[in-house]
Amino acid sequence: MTLPVFVSEVEERWGHSFSPARPYTFTSNIDNYGWTQGRDGNYHFTVFIENGRIEDSVRHQFKSGLREIATVHKGDFRLTANQHVVISDIRPEDKEEIGRIMGKWGLDNLGQSGLRLSSSACVAFPSCSLAFAEAERYVLPFLSSACSLTRIAGTCRSSSVNLSK
Repeated sequence: MTLPVFVSEVEERWGHSFSPARPYTFTSNIDNYGWTQGRDGNYHFTVFIENGRIEDSVRHQFKSGLREIATVHKGDFRLTANQHVVISDIRPEDKEEIGRIMGKWGLDNLGQSGLRLSSSACVAFPSCSLAFAEAERYVLPFLSSACSLTRIAGTCRSSSVNLSK
């Protein structure tokens, strides 16, 4: 099926026509961590989930924390394209309680370097036959070394991800 045929089929089923395509340029693919408030007055918090792994480990308790939030949260949980979580549609009267639970479980962990906040590693072996290195296992020691260098250079809070032509 070609794109024009697909568009035609969707428009027919939808009962409307798409507007003409407009130019658009991606300038960033970074998640904006922390609190934001929507036009409807509800709050949203983007949680940094290291390597996209919602797990309980010696270093962090993401799974238990999100589970506790789910018991009281009346909004949604959304996954970002960068493997993080947005706790969305938090009513103003629930913001303090959700924030308290996030603090209890370390889900408000935004004090990381810009390099760490923009890092990601695939799971590599054994689940990916295309992997040439154990990226997920190596990324943490690598980032610790790299963060030391970025502190010296004064760029610790800068993101390392850039999209350019």
